[in-house]
Amino acid sequence: MTTDIAQNIADDGADAAETAETTETVTAIGAIDIESMVAPPSLIMHGGRDQLVPFNQSCRLYATLKALGKDVTFYKLDNACHACYGFRSARALRLVFDWLSDRL
Repeated sequence: MTTDIAQNIADDGADAAETAETTETVTAIGAIDIESMVAPPSLIMHGGRDQLVPFNQSCRLYATLKALGKDVTFYKLDNACHACYGFRSARALRLVFDWLSDRL
C-alpha cells in the first residue's frame, strides 16, 4: 500500500524532497495497527452499474474488515449506479433501515 501511494504521488510531478517526505508520512500511517482499531459497524453498498469505483474494491474492503473480525455487511445493488440511481429504491432503503434497526 505504501509503495502504491508513494508511486502515485511521484507520478504526479512532485520533486524528490516532497516525495521522500510524503513517503515517510505514508509509511508512518501504514504502520498503524489496524487489527486493534475500534471500527463502527459498517454497511457497504455497491452499485452493480457503478462506473467510478470498481466492484472489486468493495469486495476487498469487505473481506479485509471481515477477516479482522469487524461487524461488516455488504450488499450489491445490481441496477444501481454510483451513489444515485438505485440507492433511493424501496429495496435499498429497506436494507439500510433493517441494518440500522439491528444495530440501534
